[in-house]
Amino acid sequence: MALAGAFHLLLVCLLLCGVAPKPMCDPRTCTLCPERDVEELATTTAGGCCPPCPPPCTCPPYLESDCEMQGFASGHVPTGRSFYIDFARKLCTCHPSGDITCTPLCPRLPPTCQAVGSPVADGCPRCVCYDEEEMAVPAGTITTRGGQICTCPTKGGQLQCRDHESKE
Repeated sequence: MALAGAFHLLLVCLLLCGVAPKPMCDPRTCTLCPERDVEELATTTAGGCCPPCPPPCTCPPYLESDCEMQGFASGHVPTGRSFYIDFARKLCTCHPSGDITCTPLCPRLPPTCQAVGSPVADGCPRCVCYDEEEMAVPAGTITTRGGQICTCPTKGGQLQCRDHESKE
């Protein structure tokens, strides 16, 4: 009878363990993925419910100096992080697939531009006119030069100036 009682007790324990509430996963308890070294990935991925950390992207040889200058000295860019290249005219982003893609940030120039320059601090090329000092004037703007009012047409090209008419 003692054996039957022990077996009965074991069966009750197994049944109770099966219906006991299981702990819920709280994503707030997951640790953040590291940003530095690939070796750290295994130590920060929590077992159970937390997703594994995606591997960082490896900078391709043609981007290595840009990665290094922007703080990714190990040659690895964490997933989701971005950096600029080409004098901040392109934004490169590391994707979960492990690929780095670069997107131009400058607007496309219309094919009708007659002259191109970079009159704005962002360095993006724009339609412009050049004045006599070879300064780029953005297309579509009006400026004064001495006693003249000058307009740069929307297509750029030649600055069009006329004498400033005084009102007396």
